[in-house]
Amino acid sequence: MKKQLSSTLIIATYNWHQALELVLISVQNQSVLPSEIIIADDGSTQETNLLIDKFKPLFPIPLIHLWHEDNGFKKTIIMNKALKIAKSEYIIQ
Repeated sequence: MKKQLSSTLIIATYNWHQALELVLISVQNQSVLPSEIIIADDGSTQETNLLIDKFKPLFPIPLIHLWHEDNGFKKTIIMNKALKIAKSEYIIQ
């Protein structure tokens, strides 16, 4: 039997918790889950944090919320931080 390689799904978000919810529901419906999910948050408000907290117990894998303060468009910085903490052999963005 072939070993399944580990994968990290990195999801970028910013102040659109409704879209993030749809993405997380979509991930839940996959037949093969990644090893971990990192949400790279470019400074969203508390609504996004509450949504992620709601989904954490629904996943059998780590759901990591990586956030930094909203100081303009800094998506590349939060994405690089997410890449740095990813633990898997493959990264999916």
